[in-house]
Amino acid sequence: MSITRNLLVAALLTSTGQALAASSVDLSVKGTITPSACTPALSNGGLVDFGKLSAKDLRPDQHTYLTRQDLQMTVICDASTLFAVAVKDNRAGSESSQDFYNFGLGLINDTEKLGYFTVTMSGPMADDVNVRGIASFDGGVTWERESALVDDGLTSVADMNTLAPVPVQRLVTGLQVSGAIAPARDLTLTSEVPLDGSLTMTVVYL
Repeated sequence: MSITRNLLVAALLTSTGQALAASSVDLSVKGTITPSACTPALSNGGLVDFGKLSAKDLRPDQHTYLTRQDLQMTVICDASTLFAVAVKDNRAGSESSQDFYNFGLGLINDTEKLGYFTVTMSGPMADDVNVRGIASFDGGVTWERESALVDDGLTSVADMNTLAPVPVQRLVTGLQVSGAIAPARDLTLTSEVPLDGSLTMTVVYL
C-alpha cells in the first residue's frame, strides 16, 4: 500500500497540467526455484595456517610474501547445474594492497592493515573434464577469463574455448592460497599479531 501511495504522489507532483494521470502501478516479483542443489566443501575444514612468523624477518619497506598453501574445493550438485561461486571478504577494508582479488588479513590496533591474501583455482575439473576459471563483475551478465577468486564477484568455470559458464554436477579444483604481510614499518609489532583473514564462498544458481 505504501509503495503505491508514494509512487502515486510522485506521479501527481510531476504531472502538473495534465488532465489525466495513471492511478496505479504494477510491481512484479520474479525468480526461479531450481530442482537441483549444490553443496560446496573445502579440504582441511577451509583452514589455511601460515604458521608463526618472526617480525625481524619482515621486510621494512615492502610486502613480505608467504609460502603458498594449498586446499581443494569440491562442489557436488544433485544434477548438472549452472552455478557460480559468490565470494565475500569478511575482512574487507583491511587489505594492504587493493585489487579485486586481494582479501584482507585483518587490522592491528583497528587501523593498521596487516596484509592480504589471494585464492586462485588450480587445475579445475568439471565432471572429469578440464575447464578453466572465469569471473563476472556484473552479476553474471558478462564473463572474462580469471582463475583468481574475486571479491564481491562471481567465479565459475567454462570450456577451454569459451567464456560462458557450463552446467556441472561435480566440480573439483585446487585452491592456491598466497599471502603477503604489509611493510613492517607500517605495523605495530610489539606483541604477537594473529593473521585474521576470512572469506565466505556461496553457491549462486545461474
